[in-house]
Amino acid sequence: MKHFLFLLAVIFGAVPAQAGELPIFDTHMHYSSSAWDVYAPGDILKKLDTANITRALVSSTPDAGTMKLFDIAPGRVVPALRPYRTRADMARWYETPDVLAYSKDRLAAGRHKALGEIHLYMAKNLETPEMAEYLDMAVARGLIVQPHTDALVVEALFKKRPKLKILWAHAGFSEPALVVARMLDQYPNLWAELSYRAGHIQPDDDLDPEWKALLIRHAGRFTIGSDTWEVDRWHGYQGLINEHREWLRLLPPDVAEKIAFRNAEGLFPQQ
Repeated sequence: MKHFLFLLAVIFGAVPAQAGELPIFDTHMHYSSSAWDVYAPGDILKKLDTANITRALVSSTPDAGTMKLFDIAPGRVVPALRPYRTRADMARWYETPDVLAYSKDRLAAGRHKALGEIHLYMAKNLETPEMAEYLDMAVARGLIVQPHTDALVVEALFKKRPKLKILWAHAGFSEPALVVARMLDQYPNLWAELSYRAGHIQPDDDLDPEWKALLIRHAGRFTIGSDTWEVDRWHGYQGLINEHREWLRLLPPDVAEKIAFRNAEGLFPQQ
């Protein structure tokens, strides 16, 4: 029933955030080229206002999309570099010299605070000269890495560069709560972002017991995300945020605050 009501909210227009709702720092947002002709930068900011999104970690394909938002809201938008000029780069970006050159050029201005969202499909993807340079740049520049990948690749990343700070996109997407818990126990420089995870956290009217225990035990290690990778996600943005707010309400208030915005503020302090 919960997910049926959510679908109706997306289709017919979700209810805006109400007075007293927790502010949210959205740590997984894209403003890629497919959205530019549909939503102008000002339209995106209006969506954030309506949803009570105080700040957002934004990466885009290409990076120009992120800068369109950053230029009009530099105090609200935290730029992250998604190293894709087009979606075609996603498949083999980690071994493509031209993509590395593009990434170096985009990072040169020093505006980006994270490297990601990046897609890594297996640990072998890390064994390229280009990937070594990406990781070196992340460490040298203090960039938080946001990989869309599984637990094995996250472990391989820390093995390569133990000093990395990683914000794990989607908390591994399909990794069970027990695996996410093990990873957070093992790696103090790991945080997990929860886009696409609301249905796992709250599969019905109540929180999943394993996820509830994990969110409380590691309350300082989770953040909220929307993942607006396609225009339809922007159409339903308010519904995506409301879905997170629904399960946040079922947590102790101090835990909900940390996950909603305080943890992200700690990772990306206001400059």
